Amino acid sequence: MKVESNHRNNWKEMLIILLALAGGFLLSFLGFGLLWSGISWSMQLIMIVPFFLLSYGLYRWSSNATLSCVFIFIGAAPLGLLITRFRDTNDSHLMPILIVSGWMIGILAGSHFRKLTQKPPTDSSKNIASF
Repeated sequence: MKVESNHRNNWKEMLIILLALAGGFLLSFLGFGLLWSGISWSMQLIMIVPFFLLSYGLYRWSSNATLSCVFIFIGAAPLGLLITRFRDTNDSHLMPILIVSGWMIGILAGSHFRKLTQKPPTDSSKNIASF
């Protein structure tokens, strides 16, 4: 029975990794598409919210913040690096770097918010001893 349980946990962990990689890549692809379509740089910062929600959801499902954050970063990295090569209207790389940094902040904020909203573990032995 232990072998089946370990296989089940491994599949769940592999699915979480795959979802994190795919989600990070698809959200960065969406951000790249918004950039390509000509949306203003300040409106691009709205992409923080989907990264926040993805990180929050995966951490809630997996209970492993490091795993979900790292693989979302890895999924978003290829297009994030490409976006930082663009220049804004002032011929600097500041806004693209700010946008990709916003994605990272959204990912970290989602996992941190999930940590804050977790219920603290209750110690049943203390409850029994108090009677």
